[in-house]
Amino acid sequence: MTAIEPDDVARLRAVIGRLSRKLNASVADVGFSPSQLSVLGSIARRGPLGVGELAELEGINPTMLSRIVGKLHDADLIARIADPDDGRAVVVQVTSAGRKLHQRVQALRSKALADQLANIPADQTAELMAALPALEALAAR
Repeated sequence: MTAIEPDDVARLRAVIGRLSRKLNASVADVGFSPSQLSVLGSIARRGPLGVGELAELEGINPTMLSRIVGKLHDADLIARIADPDDGRAVVVQVTSAGRKLHQRVQALRSKALADQLANIPADQTAELMAALPALEALAAR
């Protein structure tokens, strides 16, 4: 394994942070926080999910997740249903309105990133695409 310099780690962290802020800014007008949109996205992609599993996936403490789930539920973006395996537990699933919002958010973020990619040289775009497998593996850990 190649040793990674601390300065390079700091640069990577900073770049990821700036890109995240740009993508979040591209959906700022939808009326939900980045955390709320992340939870909605997890439910849309993987649901139905138990609240404990969702908290683990999102890395959010249960109290904060409860607030987020409540806001998404109140907005009719997700539904709470009885867990088919344990009637005392609840699972959450995306509603039709939630799926539409998730798709809109994904489209807006994809357009924002595509616009940024269109403004860099083709060789740099190719380098980014070549790095995708490594970035995906990093994100999956």
